Amino acid sequence: MIKLFMAEDDSLLLHIYEKKFKASGYEIEFAMDGEEAISKLKNMEIKPAVILLDCQMPRMGGFEVMQEIKEDSELKDIPVIFLTNMYEEADEKKGLSLGAVAYLVKSQYIPSEIVGKVKEVCDKYSIK
Repeated sequence: MIKLFMAEDDSLLLHIYEKKFKASGYEIEFAMDGEEAISKLKNMEIKPAVILLDCQMPRMGGFEVMQEIKEDSELKDIPVIFLTNMYEEADEKKGLSLGAVAYLVKSQYIPSEIVGKVKEVCDKYSIK
């Protein structure tokens, strides 16, 4: 089973994505803010195959979380997908320049399409 990690501060969205990912055979763990995300990621015994990261979260935003991920030797090679409602070209460029493999705007996709995008990333990075 492929393990995912999602940092998202909207509990309704977390519930929806949890159901969709579990129904598609993924194991998923969550954090509700940026600081919790960093803490959980650093303390996970088995690291996730893919990280889904919201840009706007309490206590630490997604871009800052991404910088911390890329500075950590145990986390830096995990593919990160920004999944956010922030859509400005500058935001997308910033997310990708920080090392994200994709920048997806939540309102442009239904949850099953997000699951499909994660599968594409897993296939591209040969994550089984």
